[in-house]
Amino acid sequence: MQDIKTRYEHAARFLPGQVERLVLNGEPVIRRSPAGVLYFAREYRLPDGAVAREFVSLARDGSTAPLFDAAKLCSLLGLEGSVLPFSDCEFCDTSLKFRHQGADCVWRFADDSIIRLPAPLPEETPSPDEESALFLRGHDLWLRRRASGEEVRLTWDGVEDCDYGRLVDYDASITMERTGYVQHPLAVWSPDSRKFLTFKIDMRPVKKLYAIEAFDDPHSESIRPRLHSYRCPFPEDSDRELPIVTLWLGDAVNGTLRQLDCEPYCFPLLLGNTSSSYARWLEDSSAVYFTWFSRGNKKARLCLCDAETGEVRTLVEESHEKFLNVGTGGTLDGFGNYRFSNFVTGDRKWSFWQSERDGLARLYRYNNADGSCEGAITPEGIIVQQLVAVDPERQQIYFMANNLPEYSDPYYHGLCRVNFDGTGFSLLTPEDGEHMVRIFPDCLADTWSRVDQAPVTVLRDRDGGFLCEVIRADISALLEAGYIMPERFQVTATDGETPLYGILISPAGMEEGKTYPFIDYIYGGMQIANVPKAFTWKTANGRESFGGLQEYAQLGIAGIILDGLGTPCRGRKIHDVSYENIHGCAGLADHVGTLGQLKTLFPFLDLDRAGIWGNSGGGCATSRAMLEYPGVYKVGVASAGNHDQRMYENTWTERYYGLYNRETYLKGDNTALAPNLEGKLLLACGMLDDNVPMAQTVRLIDALQRADKDFDFILLPRLNHNVPADPYFIRRKMDFFTRWLLCEEPPAEYRFPR
Repeated sequence: MQDIKTRYEHAARFLPGQVERLVLNGEPVIRRSPAGVLYFAREYRLPDGAVAREFVSLARDGSTAPLFDAAKLCSLLGLEGSVLPFSDCEFCDTSLKFRHQGADCVWRFADDSIIRLPAPLPEETPSPDEESALFLRGHDLWLRRRASGEEVRLTWDGVEDCDYGRLVDYDASITMERTGYVQHPLAVWSPDSRKFLTFKIDMRPVKKLYAIEAFDDPHSESIRPRLHSYRCPFPEDSDRELPIVTLWLGDAVNGTLRQLDCEPYCFPLLLGNTSSSYARWLEDSSAVYFTWFSRGNKKARLCLCDAETGEVRTLVEESHEKFLNVGTGGTLDGFGNYRFSNFVTGDRKWSFWQSERDGLARLYRYNNADGSCEGAITPEGIIVQQLVAVDPERQQIYFMANNLPEYSDPYYHGLCRVNFDGTGFSLLTPEDGEHMVRIFPDCLADTWSRVDQAPVTVLRDRDGGFLCEVIRADISALLEAGYIMPERFQVTATDGETPLYGILISPAGMEEGKTYPFIDYIYGGMQIANVPKAFTWKTANGRESFGGLQEYAQLGIAGIILDGLGTPCRGRKIHDVSYENIHGCAGLADHVGTLGQLKTLFPFLDLDRAGIWGNSGGGCATSRAMLEYPGVYKVGVASAGNHDQRMYENTWTERYYGLYNRETYLKGDNTALAPNLEGKLLLACGMLDDNVPMAQTVRLIDALQRADKDFDFILLPRLNHNVPADPYFIRRKMDFFTRWLLCEEPPAEYRFPR
């Protein structure tokens, strides 16, 4: 094996910011012009290794042609050659819109003029026709008529912590303040731009949390630490100490706003053209529907508000003794701006509602005339996920589903279609893998992959029939850099019957007969699965892919990611393992209980050198693993962990622990297990974490000190919750595992390139 410095240099190839350019055409975005022309950016590599893009039109037979004259556009922009300075564009017959030098620009083909568009005002929420815009002034909501410049005040009673349409985020309030985020009102405009839905949020009853900004700030005249505060309810807080969120219907024509007669929400809302919006308008603008939840997610309703009368009707209501899942965040076309897997037909005749009442998520049809449920329209056995599109003329619903028998992994998502009456169900994406699909009027664009299969993009007709292969990802540079292709595995859970799925990344340059330490990269939250399903080489938010396991493979450490009992996407029985059991960390017992099976599958794993690490819920799971199973995990790194569920925001915690019960919640206090620590533990947190407060880690530190336990701690004064993206933390984490898991000294004075 090579010396440790050389291995660190190899690991650096896979750090955030280094690995992104090593794959070409891994996630092409196919678009459609108003005239029906399909086009996308095809990536290619320049002699210096940089990635460039050429925009091409795409025919149904797979043939391509230049979308426009790239050299001519570059000349118009004062650039030499034909390498375009942007990665995305909007094309139509008469013009091309793109972003250049921080501004939106339009190339008009008729006269070859380049027009620099005025920058949109970040404080505005414009109407679809862009003739009106909502904005906040002080704590009140205003309307601007753009043509005349007239400003209309819509509310008069806004005060501090009681605002209209203001984003209140338990997870990022301080971060938004420090980064200068400009608030724009959260609202959902009707398609005809005449009406909008917004809310009023009263945070005054909610208690505050605090964070101290103590690092040197050249913009501050004082050296005094700065105190930040934000309001965040805990599970122990009473109903009177929660936010009060009321819905309001606005009329842009008359400049009026009225409160809807419906039960308030008890948590902040997101409204707008985002994947987290709680409301959606009918296409004819006659009504808006929204999804309401009670505290603890035990009751939910689908409600419809008439745009003219303001009358609110409850169309569907469901309750559960534990918690409800009624949909996942929409991330695809059609329903990408609506959070839930439910909708109301344009004629208001039917509502479709996702429910797990028979154990797996299915779509149910309701007759809005009498409120009766007409039964499930999706087959037994499959699990409905995101809605993708609805074809009202053909009365067909397109949606993503998993647990499909055609796939080798129940977590794989495929595009399905079913008629309104439950007939005609079909899977439209047959390849065995994870699918991302965009729907167009006459075809589908489908990019599919697996962790061990590079992405392939194809076109299909609307019935799923294969039309052509568009492009295959080029991963040659990634492989040349030493990328280790993950291996998929299946083991049996601790219940003795449920198959579990995971991946393993082998150490680079393995020698026959030798054993290797390994790291379990864990999350532990029960709202998402952790194991990647699509081909993965980069992640968002500046973090390492696979939690850094590709880097550790270069050092000689194997990596494991496993989804245990208690994770979603497998039905109620498996998900309910997490109810009143957050301390179970979504299957931590399975991570421990399947090690013997993993040793059989991968004999090179050294079970006496097991490490574990995670952030946030993974930080909680890591500290739990080190304290509950001290004989199993020898080295752990826990960053930004919610180590005691009593002091995390209530909406997430109450969903899985239930409403506050001291006896139950004390089970989730990892600090009580501090005397059990035997291995090497590194704790880390950001002082400005406005998701999981730093106090969580401080309480665990206090418990470990009182138990007279040795451990390591990294405090990151400038950081919020995104600890895994911090370069200093990435290096220190690697040094920690190198020293205590590999039993080698990290290379002296080595620093990763920044």
